[in-house]
Amino acid sequence: MKAIIVSGGKSPERDLFNSYIEPGDIIIAADRGGEFLKEIGIMPDLLLGDFDSLSEETLEFFRGRCEILKFDAVKDFTDTEAAYLKAREYSPDSYLFFGCTGVRLDHFLGNLGLLEAALSEGKEAYIIDGNNKIGMISSPGVITRDFGDFISFQAFRGDVEGFTIKGARYPLDGYRLRMGDPRTVSNEFAGESMEVSFKSGIVIVMKSRD
Repeated sequence: MKAIIVSGGKSPERDLFNSYIEPGDIIIAADRGGEFLKEIGIMPDLLLGDFDSLSEETLEFFRGRCEILKFDAVKDFTDTEAAYLKAREYSPDSYLFFGCTGVRLDHFLGNLGLLEAALSEGKEAYIIDGNNKIGMISSPGVITRDFGDFISFQAFRGDVEGFTIKGARYPLDGYRLRMGDPRTVSNEFAGESMEVSFKSGIVIVMKSRD
């Protein structure tokens, strides 16, 4: 069972969103994410937020049809973080975040922290939009080609030591990966998978397409 969180950033394409939904998944709308779900005719299990970006019409549409949790506008957490914390109560196998990219880069950076929170649970988590699928890893493994033609890597919070890539168009061996490093941007798969290893740190994995 996946927890699917829809926030108020750039809305995903309908077909892309629907391709990830399976029976039994938990769907949580964070504030304006409810507008997207209403538009495509999907009822969330929970709608939450301070509702500063959700229309009163949409709020009334969902009232009585799903659980609604309203927060005061003055709070020390984002609506997306609140959605993640509620989703965690269901003990899902993984988390998918939609509507978590867009014009507000401050929110996007905060949402990266939610990927790390899921990673600390030992759960897979991804931020997905029409052009990107973003996840995090804290141990070596195999990465499959399942989204787009390009793959990029960045360190998260601290340097990644001994970063090595095998099975990529541009391999790398024993590299110290740092946040903002352009060298690890826009690599490509040589086949259908690649091996990534490192000694320590957390790696942001970004699969992308134009």
